[in-house]
Amino acid sequence: MRALFECINFPWIKRGLLLFWALWYSVVVTTNVLNALQALGILPASFKFVSGNWQWINQTMNPLGVPIAMQAFLFAGAIVWEMLCAILFFVAWARFRNRTLVEEKESLWACAVALALWCAFQVLDEAFLAYDPESVHRVIFIETILTMMFLQLMSTENTA
Repeated sequence: MRALFECINFPWIKRGLLLFWALWYSVVVTTNVLNALQALGILPASFKFVSGNWQWINQTMNPLGVPIAMQAFLFAGAIVWEMLCAILFFVAWARFRNRTLVEEKESLWACAVALALWCAFQVLDEAFLAYDPESVHRVIFIETILTMMFLQLMSTENTA
């Protein structure tokens, strides 16, 4: 097993994970912002590079009588939170030094803010009876926990 650890360059993998999350959240933010612009009529309905999340929010919340203003507020809040995640993961990637997660404060903050986002989504999924997307949100939550575990367990102190 030690030979495996010696063959794999964990710092590059960990830095790659941080970059993956930064890029992934950036794409999520971009497609959600474009979706919002489309909903506002700024982009045409034929524009395809959108998340479709606004329509999903409407399909989920309209039958429950949730006002459009509240739906827009929640969608905007999610976009801002996702943007914060993207920024935090970019900062974590740039400042990464292959220490334990406790010593990698930027990585810890990025993961913690992301976990909080997916916790909030799962609570809202339950509150609005949105069971289909809840499984997706749960998977991303678990992937974030696994990222945190990998960052911690494969630190230089733990693999030496």
